[in-house]
Amino acid sequence: MRAVPASLLFGEAACLTAAAVWAVSVELFRVPIERWGAATLNLFKSLAATALLVVAAAVAGALPGLAELPSRDLALLAVSGLVGISLGDTALFGAVARLGVHRTMLLQTLAPVVTCLVAVATTGERLGGRELVGGLTILAGVAVVVAPRPGPHTRGAAAAAVTAGGLGLAVLAACGQGVAVVMSKAGMSVAQPLPATLLRLGAAAAGLLLVAVARRNLGPLIGAARDRVTLQRALPASFLGTFLGMLAMMAGVALAPASVAGVLLATTPVFSLLLDALMSRRMPSPAGLAGTLLAVAGVGLLVAG
Repeated sequence: MRAVPASLLFGEAACLTAAAVWAVSVELFRVPIERWGAATLNLFKSLAATALLVVAAAVAGALPGLAELPSRDLALLAVSGLVGISLGDTALFGAVARLGVHRTMLLQTLAPVVTCLVAVATTGERLGGRELVGGLTILAGVAVVVAPRPGPHTRGAAAAAVTAGGLGLAVLAACGQGVAVVMSKAGMSVAQPLPATLLRLGAAAAGLLLVAVARRNLGPLIGAARDRVTLQRALPASFLGTFLGMLAMMAGVALAPASVAGVLLATTPVFSLLLDALMSRRMPSPAGLAGTLLAVAGVGLLVAG
């Protein structure tokens, strides 16, 4: 029997770890989002995670690498942070408050579809039959989950009705992530993952901070930083989702085949479904389980090489 390389197993484990901590972190953010708003919590976690990344990059000796990046790469990485994190994550948090964690995370499986469409429009790539089937499968899985109305015992924010506003924010978040992936890839011609991620997140935090200052809306951020309940949730969520999740994702992408990494990183909705079932002490609905697995299978078709 052929032995499986340890690096492959580590890469797969890292991807699954990233997907799991993303689901946990978004669930932790849910209450602070409802309390302080999507933009405030996005700014809070971006500032907190940027500080952690600065420390990590300094320890790793990666900070000098930022000054050596070409101006084109700097611009692409910075703008990708504004699009994917400043805009995308604010929309994501807004959708969580309206749709609940699981539905919102499931709708993020649309991001690979957006990435493919942007690549087709900008690089001339063509979509084959497998990619088209994968995209349609994702759409079918999403439709299965968002179409049914919630049952009378659905917990918390997940009990909210599916609204056009919530769906619009979730789709906007997926579009932001999809576009940001293409821009990030184009901006990493020579950049290493750690300084590149620090640049993206730092640019996103700066953009959000400038908007808050321009709107004279720093009060909620200060209030969130002084609120014990918010700190108990938002600080661990920032560490898990934005810092640890990013490092696990980078390790997984580096060590696992691209197609395997793409599928495993897209399993966040599975973890969010299991987490919701555990916290509500109810089994997932057949429609929710089927739609989630269908969407993840669609991602597999879309990214398979």
